Amino acid sequence: MVIMRRFLLLIGLIFFHVAQSKEKSLEFSFESKIDTLVMLSDSLVYAPSDMRKINANKNYKRILKEVLNDSLSITYNFGRVKNLSVVTGPNHQFRFYTWTLLLGKDEYDYCGFTQYQRKVRRGIFSAAKIENYVFELSNNSASIGNDELAQLNSNNWLGCIYYSLVPAPKKRDKIYLLIGWDGYSYSSTKKIIETVKFNNKGEPSFGHNVIRFDLTHGTKAEPRFQNKSRIIFEYNGNVTMHCNYNFNLNMIVFDHLAPTNPALSGVRRVYAPDFTYDGLLYQKKTWTYKKDIDVRNRTDVKAIKWKPKDAKNRKLETIIPMRK
Repeated sequence: MVIMRRFLLLIGLIFFHVAQSKEKSLEFSFESKIDTLVMLSDSLVYAPSDMRKINANKNYKRILKEVLNDSLSITYNFGRVKNLSVVTGPNHQFRFYTWTLLLGKDEYDYCGFTQYQRKVRRGIFSAAKIENYVFELSNNSASIGNDELAQLNSNNWLGCIYYSLVPAPKKRDKIYLLIGWDGYSYSSTKKIIETVKFNNKGEPSFGHNVIRFDLTHGTKAEPRFQNKSRIIFEYNGNVTMHCNYNFNLNMIVFDHLAPTNPALSGVRRVYAPDFTYDGLLYQKKTWTYKKDIDVRNRTDVKAIKWKPKDAKNRKLETIIPMRK
């Protein structure tokens, strides 16, 4: 009996090591392309001319798409690719890959891909097949502007770097929130809370009216709510605005913005955090605006400062190029 147990244990260990070796060989099948992306990412940031950055970006985009066409890439750690921000959906069903191209001193362009997977069975006894869908995101921010109601898609995208993804607390609700950063201009920066959903073919659609926002926020007027597709915060480019999901409060928490000079109300480039906090709370399939969130006498309740999951041991300026 003891001999039989040892034999079964040995067989189990052999299968485990075989499985591990197969997993490693599959995982590294596109590693050489990752090496190329690492080199190109340096060119996107440090190339001496805009033309060289643009040419490097074309190759970067082509090679990244080749990598993403491999279904195993959805679980790959892209931490070595310095300028790439990756946010992942629940159970690794989908991902967003975004990066920026800084041209001149203050002109930001944004690029990205979505990757979505689903398992499909063609018959009762057939093995499940993974369908892997990859869509390129085409930045059209100049035309979209500050439109918080527009319905958008991968060909008409409000470009930014996504750094956080917030699933709805209810699993059946398949509309997700994305939080992103946009360098916008020399004098002002934007943070964007976007809504997104995927169809069965893995195509993303942006702009779903699930954010109930107070149009009078920041004033003493009576609340006046409107459903929005997204929220766009614009503020002074020399300050930092915190915006992220707070697990202690179970809501999205963000700095309240106010003009540094009351006489310049409405001039967004002079807006800055005023040390109060607002938020979005999930209620009945809607994210509802909440004013003056009380964060006193709690630990770690302030919105988390932006730090992508894949940014370990990397400097911030390699992902978001700093203004010169």
